[in-house]
Amino acid sequence: MQKNHRWFCWFMIGFAAVGGILYGYDIGIIAGAILFIRETIPMTDAQSSILVGAVLGGGAIATLISGTLADFFGRRKMIIAAALIFLFGAFLLSFAHTYAGILIGRLTQGVGVGIVTIIIPLYLAESLPADVRGRGITAFQLLLTFGILVATLVGLYFTPTENWRGMFLSTAVPGFILLIGSLLLPNSPRWLFYKGRTDKALQVLLKSREHVHAQFELEKMHTLILQEKNNAKNLWAFLCNKQYLKPILLVMVIAAVSQIMGINSILQFSAYILKHGGLSANITAMLGSTVITSVNFLFTVIAFLLIDRIGRKFLLNMGTAGCTLSLLFLSCVYYFVPLSEIKGFLLLVGLVSFIIFFAVGPGVCIWLILSELLPARVRSSGMSIALFVNSMTSTLFASSFLPLVKHIGYDGVFLVCAIAGGIYYSLSYYFVPETKDKTLEEIEMGFASLSEHETRTAESLRSLAG
Repeated sequence: MQKNHRWFCWFMIGFAAVGGILYGYDIGIIAGAILFIRETIPMTDAQSSILVGAVLGGGAIATLISGTLADFFGRRKMIIAAALIFLFGAFLLSFAHTYAGILIGRLTQGVGVGIVTIIIPLYLAESLPADVRGRGITAFQLLLTFGILVATLVGLYFTPTENWRGMFLSTAVPGFILLIGSLLLPNSPRWLFYKGRTDKALQVLLKSREHVHAQFELEKMHTLILQEKNNAKNLWAFLCNKQYLKPILLVMVIAAVSQIMGINSILQFSAYILKHGGLSANITAMLGSTVITSVNFLFTVIAFLLIDRIGRKFLLNMGTAGCTLSLLFLSCVYYFVPLSEIKGFLLLVGLVSFIIFFAVGPGVCIWLILSELLPARVRSSGMSIALFVNSMTSTLFASSFLPLVKHIGYDGVFLVCAIAGGIYYSLSYYFVPETKDKTLEEIEMGFASLSEHETRTAESLRSLAG
């Protein structure tokens, strides 16, 4: 790759992945704010859980329609819209004086975040060359964890004054950065190609690839379109085709179980969990939360450096196995250890362990799974549905987190998360393919080859039986 091509790749990665900061900042800022909102505006545990889950709920609404809108308007315009919506949500939160006002502000920011979670990984997957695509999409997760870390540090800064409105107002900063960056990005070459603007698609590809590689990718796109026309005359036939049904179902199930593992709830309630687990002082709980988010960022950096070297599958297998064991440890600590500072620090150890394994595995790989495995014909709408499932699962889990704790205890909640982790590990080990150094078209054709092999094997077995 020529130097100017590499620089342009990192330019796209840098500005597009700022959306990760925006998403992470919004997740992280509530961890500190929720401790002080309740002192200003009275609310029940159920209302607190709903407030935490509101961003994810707004995101679920957005993810359901973002793919279709992105196919019509383009990826770049949708990123601009996400930044504007998010900024409006920051304004609403800064001037909220009632529970309803905060809830509406959180839902509004959630809509912006929901658009970002679909469009930016989609944009990066469609725009970057295969040899840097893994790091490019991982950069979204890297900056997401950086956003969580910064939000936690900002929350720590505001803790002595308990100024939760200042915490929410600070979310406008990443919103403005994303808005400015999105105005400088080119359109997705694959979106341009599917809109019939082949010459323009080639121009964009040539900014980040040598001519021979750009031409090769265009030919792959042409081949894939012809294959889709031959294999699927309508959407129903398309979805019933094994070649497409297997990756679609795999993505949908992973989208759900990754959230039942509880990552968003654990991050957003981290200070709350530690405070009720033995670290009773607000500042101690916030410091513990800061340790968790710092570790999350550090190990996402490590995963970022490894993802295109050792591949996705190894990291995902190791990460999901480690997450499962860490969650089982947390469940045991809550069940067997009496309330004390020792228990609080053991919980911190368990949470840090969970975050380490999540960061190097599911954290970086989820966006690659969603953006790489889905077939081209349903990639944007498929990501919309998958992220709707992901966001809705996360919303329901976060909104019911504290009420669930009252019924089955923290030990029971962590056990449920561990079971989800075990399911995720099984899916990763047996069904998720390695996609390192492959173009999106080669990944899709790989599923086609696998389906043809399975069909031939089944036919051979039937003939032997006959």
